[in-house]
Amino acid sequence: MQARTNGVAAALSAAALAALLTGCSGAAPAPEAAAPAPASASATGDRAHELEQLRAAIAAPAQPFSAALGVESQDDRNHVRGNGTVNVSDVQTSAMGLHSLTKDGLLTLNVTTTRDAVYTQVDGAAWQKHERQPGSVLVIDHRPLVQTLLQRGPDAYRGLQKLRGMNGGTAYHLVGELPVAEVADALGSTLRQQIAEHRIEQCDTDLLVDSAGRLSRLELTCAGDGYRAVSSLNLGEYGPSSDVPPPSDL
Repeated sequence: MQARTNGVAAALSAAALAALLTGCSGAAPAPEAAAPAPASASATGDRAHELEQLRAAIAAPAQPFSAALGVESQDDRNHVRGNGTVNVSDVQTSAMGLHSLTKDGLLTLNVTTTRDAVYTQVDGAAWQKHERQPGSVLVIDHRPLVQTLLQRGPDAYRGLQKLRGMNGGTAYHLVGELPVAEVADALGSTLRQQIAEHRIEQCDTDLLVDSAGRLSRLELTCAGDGYRAVSSLNLGEYGPSSDVPPPSDL
């Protein structure tokens, strides 16, 4: 059972998951974004003003928050989907429920990450406590990615896009290719290894950033040499910062 747990944890390589992930089944899924807008579309028609607002939002000091979180990661070997909650602050905490489909079958993994430990539960078995790696993050800092895309030129910005979910709102939409080295932390160790083996150097990047400068969606598609990996993260229903406690049924 322990070997199986470690194998699945290594395969969970969505953008929110840096090491052993986080999880608590039954949490609300993050809302999906609306269909991508054409490159020339904009809710206000003033793209220069929107870009100015986006740059200001990204440059402002990041504020702690909690959010609903949805992740998905897929290549020709594994398919992982999950949802839960995450708290993004000085130390990120989270609770998620994940389903992993591999050649060995379907496996359910609940993972809760607190400030000082990671708790995992496989297929309803007893919870296991693991030491958390110092400095590990669950949601990467997206601001350097946004800045790099904006430096590429005006075509990287695709306008404003409506967000679905109870709170609604709009987000700035950016797309473009980024070097694997710049998005590596969002891919996880398993996908990074596969991408390196296939000598893939660039990943198509699709980003949504809300009006407060927070990440709403990050989707990466890395393809080449007959291999294709897709990793996505969705955040929504933002709220006040609140650390996730250990599982209540330990």
